[in-house]
Amino acid sequence: MAAERPDGETTERKALLDLRHISKSFGGIHALDDLSLSLHRHDVVGLVGDNGAGKSTLIKILAGAHDPTSGVIELEGRPQRLSPPAEAQRLGIETVYQDLSLVGTFNAAENFFLGREISVGKGPALFRFIRPKAMAKTAIRGLEELHIDIPGVRSKPVDRMSGGQRQLVAIARGAFWGNKLLLLDEPTAALGVRESREVLDLIGRLSARGITIVMVTHNLEHLWAVCNRVVVMRRGRKVADMPSAATTMEDVVGYITGAKEPEGTSARLREGAA
Repeated sequence: MAAERPDGETTERKALLDLRHISKSFGGIHALDDLSLSLHRHDVVGLVGDNGAGKSTLIKILAGAHDPTSGVIELEGRPQRLSPPAEAQRLGIETVYQDLSLVGTFNAAENFFLGREISVGKGPALFRFIRPKAMAKTAIRGLEELHIDIPGVRSKPVDRMSGGQRQLVAIARGAFWGNKLLLLDEPTAALGVRESREVLDLIGRLSARGITIVMVTHNLEHLWAVCNRVVVMRRGRKVADMPSAATTMEDVVGYITGAKEPEGTSARLREGAA
């Protein structure tokens, strides 16, 4: 089936990742209930819902931090278990959480390779020699390819960067390692208008490169700034999955609050969940 990409081109829509009837329980608490979702290359999916809607649980399942209680996950048509997180990373899935997981005293290059340093030698890491120049060269090239310009980036510790600059470094690192799926948890939280715009522009550039992005956000305006799809969750269920161009702020708020009936009864979503 052909579909329109965010950049306006038409491309064949083959699912990168399929979630089928995913449920997750913690004891007697049902965090996710029979959720089905397909993600495609170039998708920028805005994931929204109130606290407790199940967004974080879904992200942690995709990141490999949780196993689903039931359901099937397929990556590029093959059933996969994404846990532990190292397995999700091996499969090309990276997550940028709100805390960014950056070491403040390290520069951008050192943070790019945190735990994955370029080294020479054999045996355990203790007996290997780290190659800081090779890491710096690779990281700087990665930032330049994404048109990220941070003054002093070669030497400045990230704790001396602005919040927006740190977010750009964290997302660029995620994209460097996660060449298939990038999960972003509130990437513009606590950022000003200009820095938020820079982050959203970067997300758009990554999508154009073919990386699939799922972005959790409470800033609903950003859904129309960069997302081509909006997925709304409520009480552990997916209640809407819509092209952003075909919905409104009023619709999204209605689904979040429960004022609008879930879309699950429509023929389109019945087919998608089959």
